[in-house]
Amino acid sequence: MTRLPRPSIVVAVIAFAYTGLGSWRPSFWTDEAATLSAVRREFPELTAMLSSVDAVHGAYYFIMFVWSRAFGFSEASLRFPSIMAVVATSFLIVELGKKIAGVHLGVLASVLLLLLPRTQYAATDGRSYALTILGAVAATYVLVSIRERSRSYKWVVYAVIGLVTVSLSFYTVFLLASHALTLIWDQRLRSQWLGMISAATAWLAPAVYIGVAASQQQFQISWIREVGPAFPYEIAFLQFFADGYFSVDGQVFPAPTPGEDFTMLALAFLCWPLAIACAVLFRRHFLVRLALPWLLVPTIAVVAASLILGGNYYLPRYLTFVLPAMAFLAALPLASALLSRSFGRAAKPALMMTAAAVLGLCLPSYLGQRTQYGRDIQDDFRFIATSVERLANRGDCFVMNSDVDLALQAYPQSFQYLVDPTIGLTAAQWRRIFNQRFDISSSAAKIALCPAVVLVEKADKSEMASALHGLGYSGGHSERGTSTRVTRFSRE
Repeated sequence: MTRLPRPSIVVAVIAFAYTGLGSWRPSFWTDEAATLSAVRREFPELTAMLSSVDAVHGAYYFIMFVWSRAFGFSEASLRFPSIMAVVATSFLIVELGKKIAGVHLGVLASVLLLLLPRTQYAATDGRSYALTILGAVAATYVLVSIRERSRSYKWVVYAVIGLVTVSLSFYTVFLLASHALTLIWDQRLRSQWLGMISAATAWLAPAVYIGVAASQQQFQISWIREVGPAFPYEIAFLQFFADGYFSVDGQVFPAPTPGEDFTMLALAFLCWPLAIACAVLFRRHFLVRLALPWLLVPTIAVVAASLILGGNYYLPRYLTFVLPAMAFLAALPLASALLSRSFGRAAKPALMMTAAAVLGLCLPSYLGQRTQYGRDIQDDFRFIATSVERLANRGDCFVMNSDVDLALQAYPQSFQYLVDPTIGLTAAQWRRIFNQRFDISSSAAKIALCPAVVLVEKADKSEMASALHGLGYSGGHSERGTSTRVTRFSRE
């Protein structure tokens, strides 16, 4: 008799195919350009940069520094570690669910987590958020294993996972608080408090280090809004079921691609009732004692810190690592129903139909994320790069402001044979993500040596174009993107 593969392996293979398909299609966007800017420089320059900006992303940059030198800087390469993190998470979720309540729970939770728009966003993004999901699930798996049979080496593993995960994202330290609440709440874990306290040191050490470093770089998050009336909406909808940054006056930013709003609302009205029903009907189940603190404590802690300290620390994507908690809570009532006697032989078909229905709800968001502007319609970096290649000849000059300089960081190969007359200090010299740039009037003498200039400017601005006209250049062929315009200027 042929032995079937383990469900966790099957789900992991499906996760790889589903997540990887089309992951290379979106243009690099602002945050990915920041990753590229950091990891393209030499290692001493990277460490020097972290003393000025992006200390919170230092561990991820070090990982990607090594990765990119082995596998390059393409969209597929930059996003592959995130894809594999979600694949590994899918495998672990099945195994974790099997430990808690059986394979049906594990499969349902894994599939639901995989389909969530926020998961797919993290899985196809060249940032650390997918790795934090993996770290959170791995740490939780070890905690559940300790509950089954305590061993000292398991606490060592738990500590190491915490050290790495918190190094990747400061916010994941709140998972330790969630697990501590689970330990207090669960009778079988309660006796393990000494191990938890010992392991906590490894979680807290990077949190303290990153917190101190980040406190000197608060200007980087000054653009985030303070806690306001939109927060309940962002927590209920954006944090799990969309990929937006935030909401202002009912508008989600960046603007959702067609169909994403439908996906967000449909999934929210499916998952939240299931999760609430789970918390009420299965309140004595260990899963509730595990997943409910995981779902609530990090969010409450971040919002409370924002209110108490008067800062702006909450963005939906910062708490990506709580997604598995929602998946588990929503999956348990479904798994319980499928295993009830009334289902009987219909359990497997019902499971497949449930997965197909959720997949149908998620497809609009899934497909939208895999378009060229699936990240942020304002970040048309690939358009800029291809337009510059079409409009510029070798030896021409190009000029741009700092607000579009990240296109150069994302796709430097499109500019490699051109002259850059407005640059001051490079990003590496300046210890910043983007280059220092001077305006056209300050660079007039250098620009005057250029027979042709390719201008990259925001489409709603014309100051630089006017300045080039003042230097005796006339605009020629122009290409318009979603937020920028690329124009070739020649001597009149």
